[in-house]
Amino acid sequence: MTTVHRRGSARTRPAKPPLSREAVVRAALDLVDDAGVDAVSMRKVATLLDTAAASLYVYVEDRKDLLEAAYDLALADLRVGGGEPTDWRAELEALVTEQVRVLAEHGDVARVALAEVQVGPNALAVTERVLALLRVSGVPARSRLAAADLLDQYVASAAVERAGWLRRVRGATAVDAADASIQAARDRIERAYQALPAADFPELTAVRAGLGAVDPDDRDRWKLAAVIDGIVGGSSSGAD
Repeated sequence: MTTVHRRGSARTRPAKPPLSREAVVRAALDLVDDAGVDAVSMRKVATLLDTAAASLYVYVEDRKDLLEAAYDLALADLRVGGGEPTDWRAELEALVTEQVRVLAEHGDVARVALAEVQVGPNALAVTERVLALLRVSGVPARSRLAAADLLDQYVASAAVERAGWLRRVRGATAVDAADASIQAARDRIERAYQALPAADFPELTAVRAGLGAVDPDDRDRWKLAAVIDGIVGGSSSGAD
């Protein structure tokens, strides 16, 4: 006896989840997580949602709107404080550091913020808190937006760098392989520095001995501290 397998009818097949802006943006962020910002297109997102690309334009204006919304969705995992700050510097350092970590967990989505200020609801909530912390620090009102923008640019560039590091580590199949991948990246820089003629590159030659001794976390803390010191110091000296 032959069993005939019939394709399910429209009544028996599970219904596709309804489209919404939230579903479209989530699919875009998932695509960024898997393949990066450059892989995102309206067609690929539509394929993930089992629909036509034209259907997405009901919910997003274009690819730019889609990527900016995906960036803002990535920030939904960030906890932003409230109320009057008690230790503005500690909170600002923690907020910036956590923002870098959260964005880097979503591939290179932070590239979206490198070229243009982001104004999604989650991004605005971060900016609001940063402005409050800068106010308590003594940065004058005329300088706060520029200072917040500088910190935002630091976050974006640091998150893109960290995302690249995470991609290399996750691409390795074992702890030893991950360590080897990190060491290979350091060796590449060291080889380039060692090949430089000292007479032509005296400054790089002078610092190359300390390349392997720098802890990445210490380096990141130093860079952030330098940015914050510059903001506060520049404001207190009257510079804008």
